[in-house]
Amino acid sequence: MLTITAAGKSTDDAVSVIKNAIAANKDDSLKVLIDGPVQADAIKKFLESQGFSDVVLEDDDGNLYLTAGRADENVSAPVKTFTPKPKVTPKEIPSTIGVIISCRNKDYDSAFIRKFLLSLLKAEKKPNVLALLDSAVKLSAYNSPSCVMLKKLESLGVQILISESCADRLGIVDAAGAGVVVDMSEIIDEIFSCSKIVSI
Repeated sequence: MLTITAAGKSTDDAVSVIKNAIAANKDDSLKVLIDGPVQADAIKKFLESQGFSDVVLEDDDGNLYLTAGRADENVSAPVKTFTPKPKVTPKEIPSTIGVIISCRNKDYDSAFIRKFLLSLLKAEKKPNVLALLDSAVKLSAYNSPSCVMLKKLESLGVQILISESCADRLGIVDAAGAGVVVDMSEIIDEIFSCSKIVSI
């Protein structure tokens, strides 16, 4: 490696010294002692014009050096190509829907509820979970007009969950014709795992 001292010289004198040293030596790498960043900028431009690459400013115990290398003219330098990173798309999270039907009055099997269930059957997108609470658990009783629609929804992949405590209170635990009688904690787990919740 050729070592040149440019410190203490004006920029023009430093470039002239480096030019003469390069002409007299055939080294492909060099190290130039400099005064500071201003001198470094001018010397770097000169070295690059002479075919040197990878011109780096280094600090060695308070002394500033420029190091540079020159590739053999007969050897072609490897071409650096930019390869863009593939676009990372977030995993598509499937949308899940939970429906809660909760009736607190005696009219648990009203025309409105039946119309809602019928609309669910006709809808292109079905809920993943349908939970029956309070008096709505009676919708699942085998003698309820709505039980047939619940069975159809079940056959289409809708999970029908019936609150065990509500069914027990209303005496229909053994009368369910559709759905599964489960503990309230299981209903909460299933409903809270849905991305959308509809309450009727």
